[in-house]
This record gives sequence, C-alpha cells and structure tokens, in this order.
Amino acid sequence: MNEKKKMKRGDFIMLMGAGVVAGGLFLWTGSTDLFRRMTRSDDDPLMAKIEQNGSVTHEIDLTTISEEERIALENDLNVIIEVQPGQIRFQHSDCPDNICVNTGWLTREGHNAVCLPARTVVSVG
Repeated sequence: MNEKKKMKRGDFIMLMGAGVVAGGLFLWTGSTDLFRRMTRSDDDPLMAKIEQNGSVTHEIDLTTISEEERIALENDLNVIIEVQPGQIRFQHSDCPDNICVNTGWLTREGHNAVCLPARTVVSVG
C-alpha cells in the first residue's frame, strides 16, 4: 500500500510548462519597475509624490533638497511630512495606530507609505 508513484514524462512537462508561464508572467508584470530600478543612475531625479484624497498635492525632487523641510497637511486629521535630502517620511499623524509614521524613511524608487485614516499617500518613484 505504500507504493511511491513516480513522476511520468507528461507530469514533468506540465510542471515545467506551468513554471515557464509563471516566470513569464512575473517578468512581464514586474519587469518595468525591476529594470528601471536596476538601470537608475545617481544623477536621475528621485521624485516623491504626496497625495491626499486621491489628488496630488506635492511633487518633490528629493535630489535637489538641501535642507530639512516639513509639510503640514490638514484634513480631518493633521499630518506632518518631513523631507530631507534623498528621503521623505510621515513625521506625525493624528491617526490612532501611526502605522504610517512607523514605516520610516522612504529612500528608494518604489517605496510607499499610506495613512488610511488621513487618506494620504507618500510615494517615491
């Protein structure tokens, strides 16, 4: 009763085909960001975007920032965004859980932080 079944040739071909399809989908959906991040030069601008209620309120080139800035956003909840050379973060939020503040500094393309109660998104890209 404890016979081990061996994989047949057709099973192996199906498994390999599924792997090729999965790998192709991964490369197709993630290749744009992956290749853009790999080929990014230090001279390219690193742009941060702040959105509130679905509208872009600020676009900041993090490579041109020379000193610390604070951006106060007022909505139902008060939010303070801190910007320093090459990085941005939620410094303060009146939201109850402060997950956005605990996210920390966003320093690379593709980094995001969200404060759902304040309906605010900070993204680098």
